[in-house]
Amino acid sequence: MTSIDITNPGPIEGVFSVDLSKGPGAYEFRGARGTGKTTCISSIDWLAGHKVDVTLHDGAASGKVEGFGVVAPIGSRKRRKGEFEIDTIDAEKFSLTDLIDPPGKTAEVRDAHAIKALAVLSEAKADAAVYYDLAGGQAAFDALGIQETSDPVLLATRVKRAYDKLAGERENTAKSEAAHAAPLEHIPDGLDMTQSADLAELGSVRDEARDTLQRLTTERENGIAKEAEAGEAMERLETLRTEYSGPTVEDADAARQKAADACTAARELVDALQKELDKAMAAVEACRTEYRAAASTYDAAKSHRAALVEVTAIANQTVAYPEESAIERAGADVEEATEAYNRGVQLRDVHHNQAKAKAHREAEDNAAKEAAIARKKAGQVFDILAQSLHTKHLKIQSVDDNPRLFVEHPRRGKTLFDRVNGLSDGERVDFTLRELLPHIKSPGLLPIPQRVWQDLQPTDRKDLHALAVDKGLYLFGAQVDDGELRVSFLGDK
Repeated sequence: MTSIDITNPGPIEGVFSVDLSKGPGAYEFRGARGTGKTTCISSIDWLAGHKVDVTLHDGAASGKVEGFGVVAPIGSRKRRKGEFEIDTIDAEKFSLTDLIDPPGKTAEVRDAHAIKALAVLSEAKADAAVYYDLAGGQAAFDALGIQETSDPVLLATRVKRAYDKLAGERENTAKSEAAHAAPLEHIPDGLDMTQSADLAELGSVRDEARDTLQRLTTERENGIAKEAEAGEAMERLETLRTEYSGPTVEDADAARQKAADACTAARELVDALQKELDKAMAAVEACRTEYRAAASTYDAAKSHRAALVEVTAIANQTVAYPEESAIERAGADVEEATEAYNRGVQLRDVHHNQAKAKAHREAEDNAAKEAAIARKKAGQVFDILAQSLHTKHLKIQSVDDNPRLFVEHPRRGKTLFDRVNGLSDGERVDFTLRELLPHIKSPGLLPIPQRVWQDLQPTDRKDLHALAVDKGLYLFGAQVDDGELRVSFLGDK
């Protein structure tokens, strides 16, 4: 077959035939706006098997695109029929348009779409093994929990997200550890960090000071009590001396002895003078009475003298007890020891907190290092993706954590592939075709978006035509001019 017949698509009524008898090269649709140039490009895309939107002409019952052994219905749920007699890029979701002129408001979004198209159009398959070395082995990669996919770009995106997530988690851990460490590193104002923090030793000194204070306080209280008791004893001694009017102990003893002698004489008198027994017995009784009185007097005198001795001893005792200044010094010692102990408690807490803070800082440092490693690995994912795609002309590099497409321009060196501040339309088409040519057998079918084609310089279109002829490709482009819809072969110009 040497033509493509397009029947009832969009603004085209009836059959529009594209004569391909001139063979491979660039074919250009021309015509005024609304004549169907873009529809023709889309119809050829549809014929090639790409998912594009081609509508049926108003009022038409059916439509189709036919060429190279395949019939593709338009406006129908019927599937394409036939075996393609020409090679094309077999990808329903993506076409050359997605790579040459990707959608998106920002360069990063456009490049992300183009990279997906490049991976699909170049028939690349996702292979998790290319990331094993980055992770440190298959086990470490599996531990990331990345969902399997056949899309290499999606796989790379998931790997990068996993490392970005890991980095975020470790960064949060580092912040948390820093937050834990900061208050633990605080040292109270005026705290002497050189003082001993041995609470056992400091507590012993404090307790000893307290015991000394208690002992001195008790001794002073006892001494004051004894001093008061001595004063009272002096008063009692004076009272005893003043109020007593009886004989002395010596006089009472002499009287008692005299009575005893009298009793003896009386007994002798009784024995000698039986006759005077009654008288003698009376005398004896009298003597006994007198003796008891004398004995009583003696006991009283003896008791008085013992009281005098006792009170005199108390009154004359020397009382020794701590001075008030000693108590004050002991109290100061207790305060000093207590303050030292309390400082020791602070020091112990500070040392303990510093040890915990150090552990938190070490954990913070480790988490920060792990986060940096994860960030670095995330930044390497797209470089690994680029290597795994085995692209020759289009290269992927990470820029600000976004995958970007670059080419090695013969004059400008490494240049962004994007249409803004990057390559011209013609250069993007040229680099795209050179990249994808190894995946297309001759003859090949490649429609190019109208917006891209019409913005090409005449020399660019001429170069693309020469490339298409050389590689056995059928290129299709379109641009606006006056007149009806028509198609021309660039080799005729």
